[in-house]
Amino acid sequence: QGYSSAASDVYKRQLRGTVRRVRRSLEEGLICVTWNMAEQHKKSLSRQVMEAIEKMIREREMGPGDVLPTETQIAEELSVSKSSVREAIKMLEALGVVEIRRGLCTVISENPEQGYLNVTLAHLYLTSGGGEELQTFRQTVEAAYTELAIDQATEEDKEQIAQALETFRENLHNGTLTSEDDLAFHSQILKATHNSFMISLGSALNELFRESIGVSIQTNAQLALADHEKICDAILRRDKSAAREAISGSAERWARTISIYQKKESK
Repeated sequence: QGYSSAASDVYKRQLRGTVRRVRRSLEEGLICVTWNMAEQHKKSLSRQVMEAIEKMIREREMGPGDVLPTETQIAEELSVSKSSVREAIKMLEALGVVEIRRGLCTVISENPEQGYLNVTLAHLYLTSGGGEELQTFRQTVEAAYTELAIDQATEEDKEQIAQALETFRENLHNGTLTSEDDLAFHSQILKATHNSFMISLGSALNELFRESIGVSIQTNAQLALADHEKICDAILRRDKSAAREAISGSAERWARTISIYQKKESK
């Protein structure tokens, strides 16, 4: 009986300890859930404010360089805290919609493709794809906007593309060719799409490849010119098949040149 009583006491103590641990775990879990819900609510509110500001920009037909109302004015108009407005504006800055001029004001961005570039760079930093994937990626995007340009280009657009090619050719012969001439050629093709989303995305991606394009044209300038001539000719003739073929060859040579360059640099 004494043994049974002692065992019972031990059991009761263990049970009380278990109850305390369960209660503590539940309390900690409740605190954790409550904190997470608060964080989610905060994030959700910031996103709602961001969307409200975007709507404000559209409805007021604000354009590049226009000044946004102050944080205080936006907070009062939307009936939210200034901290929520501040978070929303930071999100819009990251997306390239606005530019924060410290100590002065916040304006509508004059360089919206920077937002695409920021997001793209962040993704690429977290991605471990190989050279073949990068080649396919660039080739796919370039082919897409070139084919759209073939559909949408006016006679004036085609003249501008041809002029950009001529400038490329002249600078090559003068020994002053840079990546800027290559990007200018592709920029004219992008403009010929008459699609603001494609122009912004394509410009951001071309900017992302600026350095590698510079290396490629310095290594194989004549080949780069030949590729550009084929692409330009395909656009002028509105031949999508020829454009895809020219872009495929160009992307393949670009990737091969960059691979050789990177191997030399690593030695």
